[in-house]
Amino acid sequence: MTKSTPTDSTLRPGPSHSRDSSATNSTHVEDAVRMVHIIDDDAALGAALSAGLAAHGFRTTFSSSADSGWTAAHRNYPDLILCDINMPGKNGHRLLDEIRRDDDLGSCPFVFMTGNPIFAQPRAAMDMGADDFLLKPFTLETLVSCVTARLRRNEICSQGEALLIKKLKESLRRGLPHEFFTPLTGIMGFAEMLAEDGDTMKPEEQKEALNNILLSGRRLQRTLRNYLYALDRLAPDSATPFPVLSSATVSQLLQKGAQVASARHVRQGDLVLDITGEPIAGGAHELTLLIEELTDNAFSFSQPRSIVRVRAGRVGQEFHLMVSDGGRGMTRQQIKALGLFRQFERGKYEQQGLGVGLFIVQQVLRRFGGTLHFESIKGVGTTCHVILPIATEESTA
Repeated sequence: MTKSTPTDSTLRPGPSHSRDSSATNSTHVEDAVRMVHIIDDDAALGAALSAGLAAHGFRTTFSSSADSGWTAAHRNYPDLILCDINMPGKNGHRLLDEIRRDDDLGSCPFVFMTGNPIFAQPRAAMDMGADDFLLKPFTLETLVSCVTARLRRNEICSQGEALLIKKLKESLRRGLPHEFFTPLTGIMGFAEMLAEDGDTMKPEEQKEALNNILLSGRRLQRTLRNYLYALDRLAPDSATPFPVLSSATVSQLLQKGAQVASARHVRQGDLVLDITGEPIAGGAHELTLLIEELTDNAFSFSQPRSIVRVRAGRVGQEFHLMVSDGGRGMTRQQIKALGLFRQFERGKYEQQGLGVGLFIVQQVLRRFGGTLHFESIKGVGTTCHVILPIATEESTA
């Protein structure tokens, strides 16, 4: 590589570079030194890239093919992969797809580079899961800026994940004892009442006690389910594609989830359903969980004998799901601050639950490829609006 000013130099092939080898002979590297793994069938260009990055404080390794790059990446666990698209054998697109499906490397920042105009499609590369795209020839300044920005963004994401786990632990530590023992106390108390005084109780009193046991059991079941689901979502997603749920199945699942929430609040008469199903690619359990949590929130934040309305149907090429209540509503600031484990005005209003409902909804929508937004007027009510992509009904479940 011809030595030149980093701010305006164009990276070109330089001295030969040994294939599939490390660009540095150092045997001890501080954790703060970031490793970039370069994959390109042009060894001379690989040497130039390695030298340029090394001059700016990065450690580099190099592979001359996608297969050897896969092996080296699993051996070294780089902080970023810089990969050519058009290579003999397996190309960069196939490698990226395999990387994103891999448990160990799935979150590694991945930057494509190419000198072939046919492959110069940054938007397509991003849609495949790439973090950035460089069109050859590019300057050293552009390369270093790209690598630095991608690593910084990944660091911010990692900090966000750590904060997520911290919030989860804090929320569960604060809420679990109450949410487990309160319904359990109710179950045991009414069960003991039936065991000791059941023979002398009136039929309506027995029925009320049994109903209270059932309600407490449902509350405890929901707490355990949400707790386990929240923990499960901290692990990597499975690469197994979702089945396509038929229109009829989607309608049944949405009705079931909404009705379970209304029964838990003993407000079956307040629920109004207007649901027309459409085929959705997703898990049946998670779709039911999604609508149950949204409907449960609507009941939690509204008064008995006020209507909670669940509507669903096609709008153009999308499936729209709306849950509306006539509750106390939220301010614009509260809507903007909606996040993980957040319960507003808990000191003012009695609220049950761990506060993980919105987190669960967000995780389900992330996996389904959906979106969520809120419309709310303080003192009037709130509407949760979910948009999901409609799938074809080929191979429905």
